[in-house]
Amino acid sequence: MKTLNVALCGALAWGALASSLPARSAEGLHDGIWRVAAEPATGPCSQRHEFSLSVEEGRIRYSGYWPVEASGSVTALGVIRIRVVRGEETLAAKGLVRGETASGEWVSPGKNCTGSWVARRS
Repeated sequence: MKTLNVALCGALAWGALASSLPARSAEGLHDGIWRVAAEPATGPCSQRHEFSLSVEEGRIRYSGYWPVEASGSVTALGVIRIRVVRGEETLAAKGLVRGETASGEWVSPGKNCTGSWVARRS
């Protein structure tokens, strides 16, 4: 169960990161691998998670080993939005990219958890 919460929190944080990345030419400006750290703030989610997400042509993807599906995007203005699903759990994240870093917030309504995330392009 903790692994699931960690994976979801991480994916959510990444989603937030990806949503805030500006596009190079509307798409592609923030392409690359981003290292994300998600920190819980409220609720029963208590563990910090770190993971990597990839951005390709403004689309966010998780390709790690956890059984998680992550989808999201980064607009030309650097706004990140992402949705992470693992089984019946769903997380949503949003954020903003500034140069080689990004940050934002995440929420897991099913677990009644919230938190923040930060990311840096690798």
